[in-house]
Amino acid sequence: MTTAIVLSSLNYRLLANFFNFVMELKTIRRSGWINKVKIKNPESVADHTYVMSAMVMIFCDILGMKTERAMKMAILHDLGESIIGDYEPNVISSNEKRIKETEAIDHILDHLPPQIRKEYADIWKEYLENETGTSRLVHNVDRFEMAFQAKMYESQGYPSNILRQFYYYPNDEKDGNDVIQLLKHTRDAFFQSKC
Repeated sequence: MTTAIVLSSLNYRLLANFFNFVMELKTIRRSGWINKVKIKNPESVADHTYVMSAMVMIFCDILGMKTERAMKMAILHDLGESIIGDYEPNVISSNEKRIKETEAIDHILDHLPPQIRKEYADIWKEYLENETGTSRLVHNVDRFEMAFQAKMYESQGYPSNILRQFYYYPNDEKDGNDVIQLLKHTRDAFFQSKC
């Protein structure tokens, strides 16, 4: 199929609506920083996703993993929050959150052309199942980025005794020694630079 045919068949209104969902992430503040640490101007979900995507890109390139797929997964991982908001753990059950996020993702992806929708839905399913090296890396980096952000807030004067709950120490043996070592050494170097 030529580019001209593809472009002529696009529903531009649906595509614009998809981007509205993405843009909405810039307005949603990460709730744990607000409720647990009382951060005055916390990062948005979009801020978190951008930094996380950069981390995933670099780690995948270093490890020889599927960078493009992992970055798509990182970008998609919190997209449902543009509809449901950012829930802290234990506010709703993990099963209820998964159902809400999946319904939201399905709705958002309905705004995309069918072949792209299917690819992104498959990536979302892989992320939820958390059984592949790619999905485990993305899940680890999700928590890893949060630890970096906590250390940033600590360096801004927020209480370290509260922020320590957000520090992440990778130890899942399923992820392989290379992934764990990369995350641990990078975290340690970052934390030393923020002391």
